[in-house]
Formats: sequence, C-alpha cells, structure tokens
Amino acid sequence: MKNRVYIYLVFGLMGIAFGAPLARFIPGLAALTIAFWRMAGASSLLWGHGALTKQGPLDRKKLLPIGIAGIFLALHFTFFYSAVKTTTIANATLFATLAPIFTLSYERFILKRKMPLGALFGLWLAIGGVIVVQSGSLEFGFAGAKGNLYALASSAFMSVVLIIGERIRGSLTNIMYTRWLYLFAALTLVVITTISGVSLGFDKQDTMWLLGLIILPTLIGHNSMSYAVKYLRPTIVGAMPFGEPVLASILAWFLFGEGVSWNVVIGGGITLAGLVMLTLKRN
Repeated sequence: MKNRVYIYLVFGLMGIAFGAPLARFIPGLAALTIAFWRMAGASSLLWGHGALTKQGPLDRKKLLPIGIAGIFLALHFTFFYSAVKTTTIANATLFATLAPIFTLSYERFILKRKMPLGALFGLWLAIGGVIVVQSGSLEFGFAGAKGNLYALASSAFMSVVLIIGERIRGSLTNIMYTRWLYLFAALTLVVITTISGVSLGFDKQDTMWLLGLIILPTLIGHNSMSYAVKYLRPTIVGAMPFGEPVLASILAWFLFGEGVSWNVVIGGGITLAGLVMLTLKRN
C-alpha cells in the first residue's frame, strides 16, 4: 500500500507543478478568480462523479472539520496569491512550501510523535535544496517583507488542512472528502472575492486553461495529497511540494523557453535527495 501511495504522490507533484505555468496563459484573470474556479470546478466534477459512483453516507460529525479545512484551504490560496502580488515569485514559492515545519511542530509538541534523525535530516536537506533553487531570485528587503509573511501564513494554513485531513480521512473515501473540501473552499472564496470586489467572470478563451488548472494541479495534485495523508504523516505529505520549483522550472523551459540555471540543477538534486531520505527514513 505504501508504495502505491508514493506513486500517487509522484503524480500529484507533477500535477501541482503545472499550477504556475498554466496560470501564465491567463494573465488577465485575478489570482482569486483563478483560485475560485479551481475549487468550484474540481468540486463540481467530483460531485458529478459521486452521482455515478456511490460513495456512501457522510458522518455529519465530520462535516464541521471538513468545513474548517475548506476555509483554511481557501485562506491558503488567498494569502499565497497575495504574496505573489507583493513579493517575488521565488520568495512566495519558498515560504509557501514550508507547511512541513508547522506540521512537524504539531506532531512533535502536541501529538508527542518522534521522527527519526534520518528523516529530519532529509526534511532540512529538502528545504536547503529549495533555497538553493530559488537563490538567484530571493530578496529579503523590507519591501517584500509583507509578501514573505503572506506566503508563510499560507504554509501555516495548508498545514492545518493536512492535519485535519489526517484525522478524518480514515473512514472517508478520497472523493467524498475532497468534494466537500473544495466546495467549502469555493464558498469561502466567494465571500473573500465579494468583500475584496474581485470579479469571478472570465472570457471564453480562458476556459481551456482553467480546465487545465482544475484537472492537473487540483484533481491530480491536491487530490493525491489528500489521498496520501490517510496513510502517511502530514509532515511527509507536506514535504512533497518541495519538488515543485524544480519541475516548474523544467516546465517553464519547455513551454516558454526560460533558461534553467545551475542553481536549479544543483538545488533540485539536493531537494530530491532530501525527499528520498525523508521517505526512506519515515518510520
């Protein structure tokens, strides 16, 4: 079972890596608009699938924690895209992938779980690799401090989603869990966009790219993480997106002709080595 989970995570990482490149094709849409349609579209498709495939009844006691997780997922997107607008992409990507630090703190100090030194070393090695990947674009001046805090907050919000998912996924199918999760996230984003005055409309030519975002980074990417958190600790699942900057750089080279620098090659190797060590020493 564990081997199959890691296969899901690999495909999930590949899906998540398409998030930023696909969004580049729809620059006219507000970030929150993209986030809403990702959640609303994914939820609609999962509810449609549930109508064809029986999922069983949902324990009403789990509706509240799923709703809370959905709110935090919406906040994750809100703060991440706010970070993208107020700091560099490199800073936003780096600080937004630090959810494992929050989940590790929760597991260690609240749940009193211990992690082997080898796994801890792999986690910090992966973080170091991401810093190397982003080193050519990182900025730590006062102007981007707010954006860095936004991105760090988005990591904290994602860690809550992973922790709640681990606690309630045991008796729920992944489809049942994620269709409610994305629905609550979409409803929360409606409230946020209404308050901020952001339009949810989009042009016909944007449809294909929105569908790509719904299918690849959401249904394949986030659904794979939701699937894996039933079997693996949230710190391990949360560490998988560390590989996103590496794959995103490769996709940017393939799709847009952007060069891949040596720091991406070296840092990518360090990150992947750290992830392998983390998973091998997970017990």
